[in-house]
Amino acid sequence: MDLSYSPAEEAFRQKIRKFLEENAPKKALGEMALAESKAWQRKLHEAGLLGAAWPKEHGGAGLTDMEQAILSEELTRAAAPPVPGQMGIWWVGPAILKFGTEQQKKRFVAHILSGEDIWATGYSEPNAGSDMFNTQTRAEPRDGHYVVNGQKIWTTQAHLANWFFCLVRTPVPDAKTKYDGLSVLLMDMSAPGVEVKPIRQMTGGSEFNEVFMTNVEVPMENRLGEEGEGWKIISQALINERSGIASGMRFEQSLGHLVSLARRRGKTEDPGWRQRIADLAISTQITKYSGFRSTSDAIQGRLNPHLSAAMKLYGTTLSQRFATSMSELLGPYGQLYQQHDQAPEARKVGQRLLYERSLTIAGGTSEIQKNIIAERILGLPRR
Repeated sequence: MDLSYSPAEEAFRQKIRKFLEENAPKKALGEMALAESKAWQRKLHEAGLLGAAWPKEHGGAGLTDMEQAILSEELTRAAAPPVPGQMGIWWVGPAILKFGTEQQKKRFVAHILSGEDIWATGYSEPNAGSDMFNTQTRAEPRDGHYVVNGQKIWTTQAHLANWFFCLVRTPVPDAKTKYDGLSVLLMDMSAPGVEVKPIRQMTGGSEFNEVFMTNVEVPMENRLGEEGEGWKIISQALINERSGIASGMRFEQSLGHLVSLARRRGKTEDPGWRQRIADLAISTQITKYSGFRSTSDAIQGRLNPHLSAAMKLYGTTLSQRFATSMSELLGPYGQLYQQHDQAPEARKVGQRLLYERSLTIAGGTSEIQKNIIAERILGLPRR
C-alpha cells in the first residue's frame, strides 16, 4: 500500500483546495434552500468535480481513483455542503454505468451530475429492515411493463427525489435462494400510484420517508441489469460510498473540534479526559489508514465488500463516540439541544448526538455488519 502522493496528485489537490476556498458555500445542506444547493451542484458539475472518475463520454472528468479520493478528502476538509443529488452520484450513477444499457446511460447519467434528476434508493421495508433478502415489494410483468406493489421505509430524500432506485422481487418459477428474483427498477417518482410520506425524526428534521407503491407501472426498459441480478447490483452500489480517505479526514476534523471544546471547558489537564481524547485519536488514525487501504485496493481493482463492512461498523461507532464525548464535555448544557450563552455549541452538539444514533442502523445495521465480518472475513460458522 503506497501512502505517498505524486507531484501531479499534490498539484491536483492544491487546484481543488483553491477552487473550494473561492466557491464553497459557508452553509450546511440543511441551511440551504433547494435552489441554492442545486446551484452549488451545478457549479461543481461545471468545474468537472462531480462524477470525477466517470468516463468523459458520460459527463465525467475521467480522473483516476486516487484523484477522486483526493477530491473527496478536500471536499470534507473544506466542510463543503453535500449536494442534493448525492444519492445519484455515489450509488445510482456508478450502478447504471456498470450494469445499465447504453440507452439508460444516455438518459440518466448526465442528468444525475447536473442535478436535473434527484434520486432516492429504496431498499429497506417495514418487515425486512436490513435484511434485503426478505424484500416483499413485487414487480409483476404485464404488457411491456412491471406492475409494482409494496412499501419502502427509511428512504432518504424521497420527498425531494424525482427518480427511485428500487429493489423489487420479480417472479422466478424455480427460486432456490432468497436472492433469486431480486431485481432493480428505475422508477419515475411522478408515476401514478407512488406516494411519499415524510417521517418526523427526533432531530426535528424529516430526511427519511415512507414510499408506498400501488399498481405503479414501470417500463421494462427501466429494469437495471437482468432479472435476478438485483443482489449483485445492490452489493456493488453499497460499496460505492465515499472514499475511506475522506472518512479519515472527517474524523480528524471531529478530533480537532473535540480538543478545542475540551480546552474551552477546562478539561485538557483532566487525566480521564486526556486518556479519552488519546483513545479517540488512535481510533481516528485506524480509520484513516483503513481508508488508505480501501482506496489502494480500489486503484488496483481489488474491491472488497467485506472490508467495507468492517469500516462501516468501526466508523459509525466512532462517530457516536465523538458525539457522546462532545455532549459529555458540555455537562448539563449537552442536554439542551438549543443555543445557550454558557455553551454556544449546545445546539449543534445536541443535534449531532441525536442524528448519529441512526448511523449504526442506516445502510445496514451493526448486527448485519458483524455477521458479514464473522462469516466472510473470519470464516466462522453460522451456528
